[in-house]
Amino acid sequence: MATLGQKLRELRQQKGYKLNQVAKGADLSISFVSLIERDKASISVENLKKLANFYNVRLFQIFQDIEEENAYIVKKEELNEWESMRQPNQITLFLLSPEENLSFKAILAMIPPGSFGEFIQLKQGETFIHVMAGQLEISLPNKGPLVLNQGDSAHLTSFKETLLRNFNLELPLRLLIVVSTTTQYLDKHGNPLICCEHKG
Repeated sequence: MATLGQKLRELRQQKGYKLNQVAKGADLSISFVSLIERDKASISVENLKKLANFYNVRLFQIFQDIEEENAYIVKKEELNEWESMRQPNQITLFLLSPEENLSFKAILAMIPPGSFGEFIQLKQGETFIHVMAGQLEISLPNKGPLVLNQGDSAHLTSFKETLLRNFNLELPLRLLIVVSTTTQYLDKHGNPLICCEHKG
């Protein structure tokens, strides 16, 4: 089976394009397209969509016949260990998907109770949130806050600044967050939040 780079090179050759034509048509650099085709660099979903649009194919067609990777498994025991080691008064994130995943990041987020001054900022991307436990307040730019309870979910498109806070003063907030690879998630100081990865 082909890799992603091999598939993109085959697609370019089938369409009869040279590297410089693809780079110009997809608004990418020639060196970047070359690196991608040789599997020497990773590519974001946005740039992959640019190539798909240029080649006039659907995104899923690019992934057909690509060599599949092993399943990425996170066991409950690992989450229990992470939760026992995390700082109780700090927002903590645990990465549930591979760091190099091209399309999305799945994150387990814990926001402690009574921490209304602490929040997660979301910028420049799409986000899906499912409230596993607790109460979540979502502050959207130019709109009133939304409150989600356990079992509720939301799909957000954040081009400015969206804030996620623990609405409950007594209970911790536990969230499953799925973000696009372009999404930035920051702390209240605007610093990137670092996800802890499992060691499996």
